[in-house]
Formats: sequence, structure tokens, C-alpha cells
Amino acid sequence: MTFSIVGRDPSERTVGVAIASVFPAVGAVCPYVGDGVALSTQSWDSGRSYGIPILDIVEHDISLPTACETLLADREGAEGTQLHGVELDGESFVYTGERSMPWAGHATGTDHTVAGNLLVGEAVVDAMSRTFERTDGPLEERLLSALEAGEEAGGDKRGDNLSAALLVRGPEPKLHRNLRVDDPGKPIAGLRRAYRTALETQAEHDSSMNEEWGEDPPASIDRFEIKY
Repeated sequence: MTFSIVGRDPSERTVGVAIASVFPAVGAVCPYVGDGVALSTQSWDSGRSYGIPILDIVEHDISLPTACETLLADREGAEGTQLHGVELDGESFVYTGERSMPWAGHATGTDHTVAGNLLVGEAVVDAMSRTFERTDGPLEERLLSALEAGEEAGGDKRGDNLSAALLVRGPEPKLHRNLRVDDPGKPIAGLRRAYRTALETQAEHDSSMNEEWGEDPPASIDRFEIKY
């Protein structure tokens, strides 16, 4: 019911997730980002009870693979989950439980991991991986392009998605790095529109801020504080 990509851009020091699902409000359940780590927890057994503990463990200088393996070992529902992610330093982890709904699987590549379940087939994750590696630009663009490629390759075998999300963390919080679209039908297309609108809004804010506050505005005005 869900397909996602997690990636990193070491040059910009950003990590993030792009995800779509035939499940409502996927952005509220599956993607998580922390300081130098991003992951997606999806399929039957998923959500905050994976995401938050893993972020906490990694923040204590324990690797993402170790954190994920520790949590999976203690979960009765682990065979019904997909869990994957990357760290800014290059560590990655991918897991597809044997009771994830078929077709279910994952792929890895340079600076990214991909996973999905209830898909039309392996072509979906392969297309996402290839597109991420071939796309230039900031991490947000590469993640969005990969998500669009997954949809074009067939996506969820049941048809239209209900929700999509983009969640990226880097040194500077930006509006276009934290987006959700809960719009049945074409949420991935809506996510692309939301991304473009957020970029435009950020530019307009910067322009009006300079007009009102000059070249040295208060720090609280100079940047948006994003809730992750």
C-alpha cells in the first residue's frame, strides 16, 4: 500500500524521505528525520513506536543498522513491517518482513534506499532507485522525482494513492522540506505543486522581510522554525 525513498546529500548535509500510499495521512505515520538520519517505517507494523525510538538510539552514537535490528528483534509484528533508512555518514538499513503484502521488496543504491509493498512489481522500486541516481539538484528534487517515477512505473497495484509526503532535514529549516498532501486521487502531483508553492512563498517571505527589517533581521524572523 506504500512506496518510499530515503536519501542523503552529504554535500548539503541533508537527509530525507518521500513517500506515497493508498493509506490516508501517510506523512503523519511513516517518515521520520533526525539530526543526520532519515527513515521510513511502513506496512502492517509501523509508525511512531518504531520511528521515535530509532531516532533516539541513533542520537546516542549508535548506528542506524544496530538501532533498527534491536527494535525489530523485540517486536512480535516485525515480520509485517518494512523499515529502511540512511544516515548522513553513509550507513543504511533495509528490511522487508516476510508478511508484508506482495509485491513487497526493497532496493539500495548510492546515497539512498527504496521500499514498497502492495506494488505492481519490482519495476516500481527499480525505477525510483534509477531516477534518484540520475537526477541532479537538491535532495528534495531528487526524492520527488523518484517518487513520481515509482508512480509512473505502476505504483500501488490497487490504483490511486490517498496521501503523499516529503520530509527533509538539513542545517537550515525550509518550508519546502516539510510537506504533506492528503488528497485522494493524485497526491504525488499535489506534492509537486506544494513544493513549488513553498519555494515561491519562501522567496516572497525573504523579499518582504528585507523590505521591512533591512539586512539584519531578528533571528526568529530570519528563519522558519519547522516542527519535525
